[in-house]
Amino acid sequence: MSEGRVNQHQGNEALQPAHSTTSSRTFGKGVTLCPVCASTEHTSIRSVFDDRYGCPDMFSLVSCNVCGHLMTSPALVEEELGGLYSTYYPRKHVNTADLVASAFEVAGPWARLQRWWGGTNNQGQYTVSPGQVMLDVGCGSGLSLLEAQALGAQAYGIEADPNVRRIADELKLRVHIGSLHDRPFPDVSFDLIVLNQVIEHIPDPGKALEALKERLKPMGRLVLVFPNRSSLWQRLSGPKWINWHVPYHLHHFDAKGFRAFAQRHGYRVIRQKTITPNIWTILQLRALRQSPMPGVPSAMWEVKLATGVAPSVQTSPHASSPGRLIRKLVRQTAFSGLALFNRLVDMVGQGDSILVEFQIERSQ
Repeated sequence: MSEGRVNQHQGNEALQPAHSTTSSRTFGKGVTLCPVCASTEHTSIRSVFDDRYGCPDMFSLVSCNVCGHLMTSPALVEEELGGLYSTYYPRKHVNTADLVASAFEVAGPWARLQRWWGGTNNQGQYTVSPGQVMLDVGCGSGLSLLEAQALGAQAYGIEADPNVRRIADELKLRVHIGSLHDRPFPDVSFDLIVLNQVIEHIPDPGKALEALKERLKPMGRLVLVFPNRSSLWQRLSGPKWINWHVPYHLHHFDAKGFRAFAQRHGYRVIRQKTITPNIWTILQLRALRQSPMPGVPSAMWEVKLATGVAPSVQTSPHASSPGRLIRKLVRQTAFSGLALFNRLVDMVGQGDSILVEFQIERSQ
């Protein structure tokens, strides 16, 4: 076996720094198994760490020796997710009033155009129709559920982060804190199931796809959105691409690999497109200037009020001065240029996220 190549049965230690062995680490007790081809053999590409929120464990980015799928190693197990997200993910101080205000705008007359221009239409709940029943697996702050309700649907959610319980209780949302495999809402079948930036977080995504089959109505749809590891911005940013997002992202898909993965589990693709949120690009440009350190939270990603929506802008009494107006015009021009560039990138399939809509193969 060549240097850098590791058979998972020989242990994860060969992929980790000496100070982060499997026995001493806090997170990452799972076996790294390729979800596309089921191979346990992979090659280490480089060491990686949490460059956002400061989880201290070291990991490796590895490539499957058989199909080339990229994974974070060692993998997390399902039981670790609650502890990881409740400790490091910034949802402890969500302002529920801001969530309600944001959701109210989803059905506005220009809302669809604004989402397209901003690249924020990379969310499965926007495909729901009035009267349908929707499940969001990994519903986060619950904003997607409020938006689905505003669009006339019934909404249910599943979320691993215990911090979301307070939000769900305050907003009277139907959210199960735990896992899809707990089989919550057993008497409900769904017209639409969405996973927005979630499938890459799941330790065993194949098992999740199989479980979702049982929850869909006949002709029901499954919409998944996940980062595109073959995107233009990934190629330009390399190791500093913000969507490596280790250790929270366990799998790093591209369009071809994910299509093969879904077909293996009995799904057919209805439509597929790439979408680049403009805010992702702004954050990406900022991240290129950062020098993160293992175990140290990044000030760039610090969230004092993790509302899940954009903060309001306070207007200065001198906001109408000529200098400020010129700077505002320059910012708006630059932002419009960025938005146009991203929409063109999306059109040629090189955007930073992939939205795929599936149905179960009728022979299944």
